[in-house]
Amino acid sequence: MRSTNEHHEGLNSSFYRELRLLEEVEGTPDLSQRKLARSLGIALGVANILVRKVAKKGYIRISQRGWRRWAYVLTPAGMARKLQLTMEYIENILDHYRKVRLMLREDLSRLPLSSESRVAIVGTSGLAELTYLALLELGVREIDVYSQEPTVQSDQRFLGMALQGLQSLRAEDYSKVVIALAGDTDSQRAQLTAQDVEEVQIVEPFRQSAPRR
Repeated sequence: MRSTNEHHEGLNSSFYRELRLLEEVEGTPDLSQRKLARSLGIALGVANILVRKVAKKGYIRISQRGWRRWAYVLTPAGMARKLQLTMEYIENILDHYRKVRLMLREDLSRLPLSSESRVAIVGTSGLAELTYLALLELGVREIDVYSQEPTVQSDQRFLGMALQGLQSLRAEDYSKVVIALAGDTDSQRAQLTAQDVEEVQIVEPFRQSAPRR
């Protein structure tokens, strides 16, 4: 059972770095600390401290291969620790997933949607997946998904549905068009506007109250 403090550590916490270190050691035993530091995105000195820490706990075994060359081997205790940290990482991710899903559903519930509404989702990211699930929970069944790109291959699919290119979207077919992208969406808005989608039709989750530039 993890402690309360450990449970609330971020994904870039020391616990996540420890997991990444154990993964790197398992995948590449003949690993330099310099390369390890680059892989983990930390300073060389921090990597050295982390290696010594997990070695002291018995999670890795260090042996010298030559002058200033070392080999790192994951021990049985290290394998068990990696599994534990992996499960905690997955739990952390799912906890964030559930929270974002609830926030998204609350945000979309303010829209005038019903079972008769037809909605288009623009995007194929994780936010688009959550948007699709939130719309289903709100009773919307007529949902189409469009790529953020103008065109797509005919066999491309998303959540089992045929994926369509943005330029094929027709404004009159939808009551709302949800742009489910986390980054800059100006190009998608411009494309939709050029296709006669009205501003009132366009929805960007979590940004409805934020002024446009």
